[in-house]
Amino acid sequence: MNHDHHNNQHENGSEETSRPLSPWLVGAFMLALCWGGFYLAFNSGGFRQDVYESNAVNWAGGGVAAAAPVDPKVVGKRLYNQNCVVCHQASGMGVAGQFPPLVGSEYVLAEGNMGDNHLVMLVLNGLQGHFMVKGQAYNNAMVPWKQLSDEQIADILTYIRSDWGNNAPPITPDFVAQIRKETASATDSYTQEQLMAMPAMKPAASQGSAPAKK
Repeated sequence: MNHDHHNNQHENGSEETSRPLSPWLVGAFMLALCWGGFYLAFNSGGFRQDVYESNAVNWAGGGVAAAAPVDPKVVGKRLYNQNCVVCHQASGMGVAGQFPPLVGSEYVLAEGNMGDNHLVMLVLNGLQGHFMVKGQAYNNAMVPWKQLSDEQIADILTYIRSDWGNNAPPITPDFVAQIRKETASATDSYTQEQLMAMPAMKPAASQGSAPAKK
């Protein structure tokens, strides 16, 4: 008698523990799981480093800190080291008799008969033949760099005009874009004579205005 009662209790307990979960509970769990997946997909940026940066979180303020503006001189230095340093060197002094210096260069600083437009033009289309820099003669070629964007060229020129003791105003991407458009028909690298035959220009002080002649 006792044995039968024990068996009945065991069978009843098994039925209770094996009872299936409520469909409502399963549905709620699946809904929460789907919501979590969609939230991560739309807010994690794919966990890419360029989108999610843990050090950009401003814990004190409870939000994401505003990104600091990019310094064109910093970007320009990096681009210079990638594209220009082989010829003009990290010091900006160039290679004697082969590649002219950028330090104190009338081309870089737009001094004498040279204008800011001349500097942009020779970077876009290159320079060839005999030319003078700081009273020294050179007879070499600078390759065109028109494959670089307006912003990249502006950053490089802004950097070389402000490093090594150089002190000249920055070059803007808008000014590079305008010179690129005005010289789009040029197919060959310039000579110094060709550059000197063109009026010297500099960016206008007011944004959106045409460059002013010097």
